[in-house]
Amino acid sequence: MFYQQALKPDQLASVLPHVGECFFTIEGHFPKKEYRVAVYKYDHEYFLLTDHRVFREIFSTRGNQEGDENLILPYIEEALEENKYLLVDRGYLFLELATLDKLTAKNGIDIYYYEFLD
Repeated sequence: MFYQQALKPDQLASVLPHVGECFFTIEGHFPKKEYRVAVYKYDHEYFLLTDHRVFREIFSTRGNQEGDENLILPYIEEALEENKYLLVDRGYLFLELATLDKLTAKNGIDIYYYEFLD
């Protein structure tokens, strides 16, 4: 089962250290660039997913606050199996969230956070 909620960058930064497994997407529209990332956290590792199919497939879950994890996890697992990811250092990720927190006042940033529970 997953639980989904929309968070702000500072809220996500305070939640991440306390969960073992989660997934989140960040989307923002800046004047000269579109920002889209998908990150899967497992234990203490952060995987930046580079498979754009993940965005397409999870779009249908956006309106649901909870649901079956099988709507999301197969696409994450497929990206990992096909090596469509980069390992991201925790410090870099938190720096990026702090930067995005400063940018949210001027630009719209959407963060969709999915926590997986048994």
